[in-house]
Amino acid sequence: MTFKNEFTKDAPLLTTGVVAGILKITPDRLRTYDTEKLISTHRVNTGQVQKRLYSQNDVEWLQGLRILVKDHKMSISSLKFLLQVLYRNPKIDLPNNEKGKILKEMYKNPNFKDVVKNF
Repeated sequence: MTFKNEFTKDAPLLTTGVVAGILKITPDRLRTYDTEKLISTHRVNTGQVQKRLYSQNDVEWLQGLRILVKDHKMSISSLKFLLQVLYRNPKIDLPNNEKGKILKEMYKNPNFKDVVKNF
């Protein structure tokens, strides 16, 4: 019997605790991002509880969010506004600095359109 490696970057395999550990944040912060619609988590029912699962694309998206929020002191509302502007004006000339580079990477992430249209 041979197994195929069918794990892709969009496969939701990581739990909240694992992702929180990777990002060095609390699970509550991840839930806040979900509540604020900055991430579209995958939900699975495990008995009476519904769990959030994250993919590698989700982790990369969240890493960009964390850098902008923590290192560049952006508020969640200003980040949402900036992402909406980028969504509506994809050819906008972003600055050639760290924030601009992060936003360019976030724009390429498959989560970009799914997340921003939910605001």
